[in-house]
Amino acid sequence: MTDEKTSKSMEEKLQEAARHTDTKMEPTEPALAYFENLIEEQTALWYRRLWFELTCLWGSAFIFISFLIFSLFYVPLLFVLAQVISIIVLIRYFYKERYEMVEMRQ
Repeated sequence: MTDEKTSKSMEEKLQEAARHTDTKMEPTEPALAYFENLIEEQTALWYRRLWFELTCLWGSAFIFISFLIFSLFYVPLLFVLAQVISIIVLIRYFYKERYEMVEMRQ
């Protein structure tokens, strides 16, 4: 009898613990509005970052082109030097990329 009572008592305790665990471990899903708001925030952040990067690109391009135009009219030797340096940099870049592609194939 005591074994039966102990086993019933133990079984009840285990069932109660299982119910308690189930209620604690039940996942709560956020509302759909939370995900929609998260997407809107991330999209707005992405657009802000994009516009900032574009503004920086346009600003640096404007400064660089202004420098080239200034050097073309006032210091032609500096303009030619800038062109030669840019050609050397491009050739080196393409050679490096080609070398890395060949290395990846092997």
